[in-house]
Amino acid sequence: MKNSKVWKLPAVAIATLLAAYLPIRGRAQQAPEPPAPPAPPEASEIVPPMPDMIDLDAQLAQIGMGSAWMGVTIEEVSEDKTKELKLPAVRGVLLTEVQDNSPAAKAGLKPGDVITEYDGERVEGTTAFRRMIRETPPGRTVSVTYWRDAKSQSVSVQLESRQDEMQEAIQKAMPHEFVYRFGVGPNMFPDMPMMMGRTPRLGVEAIDLSGQLGEYFGAPDGEGVLVTDVLADTPAAKAGLKAGDVITKLDGDRVHNVGELRAKLVEKHEVKSVTLTLLRKGAEMSLAVEPQQPAPPKPSVSTGRHMSI
Repeated sequence: MKNSKVWKLPAVAIATLLAAYLPIRGRAQQAPEPPAPPAPPEASEIVPPMPDMIDLDAQLAQIGMGSAWMGVTIEEVSEDKTKELKLPAVRGVLLTEVQDNSPAAKAGLKPGDVITEYDGERVEGTTAFRRMIRETPPGRTVSVTYWRDAKSQSVSVQLESRQDEMQEAIQKAMPHEFVYRFGVGPNMFPDMPMMMGRTPRLGVEAIDLSGQLGEYFGAPDGEGVLVTDVLADTPAAKAGLKAGDVITKLDGDRVHNVGELRAKLVEKHEVKSVTLTLLRKGAEMSLAVEPQQPAPPKPSVSTGRHMSI
């Protein structure tokens, strides 16, 4: 199916599915003649096909994670920190962490250093610095001026591709939001109340942001909801959401993870439209979305289940 996305399931989930569905299939095979009528159009079989592994490289490329990577965690330079480090001005970015074997580590940068210039351009703060990194092609060597031991120093840093470094982080996060193949139309996901509740649908697949992944996308406190895919002809697609967007608020309420976003959507089930605050390429913006209301419960056979929003 064109718009279906599939993720690799843990062994426990596969075992649970087999235990639940195989007895049903066995009973169906022993049914007397004449055979049961064909399944409704939206259902192809009782047992959903076991999902394959998603093309993670393609997914990462889609959300712009093949960009340059330095391997540092940064924060703004405060006035107190300026005085403590004897900086000449309140600007730059403070390195709070330097990842092992990263471009920054290989160049000799350390936690506590303050980057003040990047490739000849003055660094005013974290937003500007993230933009500079994003706009630099992977593999390029740049000059970095930094402040250490009350004096300015310079070093050359060869940036690397972020895709390899972030692939492991995405793979660790994805089991939290696995998906099955699913059907389309007004009767999508009819039998999910036990797992998901009657949640209004946006039409996106998403994962939690945290740590280095959240830092890269510029999420407040490193937390938020990263959109990894927007399904066609859904409320999210119509509103203009894109893969790579980071949802941080719903109707002004802070959203830290997928669970919170889903809970807030349930709270808004009687509201026609909600406002999502999100980050796109480091810039904050808002979009009005009209969530798809869940179909009323009905006994039916579905093509599968999923954990998208």
